[in-house]
Amino acid sequence: MVRNGFWKSSGNNLFWINLVEEKVFWLGMNHQTEESKIGENWCHVGNGTIDGDKLYLAWSDISVGKDSLNGNIVIELISDIEMKVIEDSGNFGLSQWNWVSDKMSFEEAKN
Repeated sequence: MVRNGFWKSSGNNLFWINLVEEKVFWLGMNHQTEESKIGENWCHVGNGTIDGDKLYLAWSDISVGKDSLNGNIVIELISDIEMKVIEDSGNFGLSQWNWVSDKMSFEEAKN
């Protein structure tokens, strides 16, 4: 089962995930760099379901960031603190995600 809370991808991008029964909700955004602020390049929301050891999600960029992409994604649950994107559409990228903590503010996530 996936843990609620703050996750980071192998590219250091930021994801807040909340599981409600079999439904998954998330907010994702680019990490802060010298060139861009947190969420400035892309910021998206997603929702989906869990089936076995996989998350099936739909996502869409929102107008906080510069991108306006959307797509579907399948994520394999490796453990309750690790998962990996195995299928993707919409230029999302195949990456590994690791759980960091139960809660994380935007300010804390910038570091």
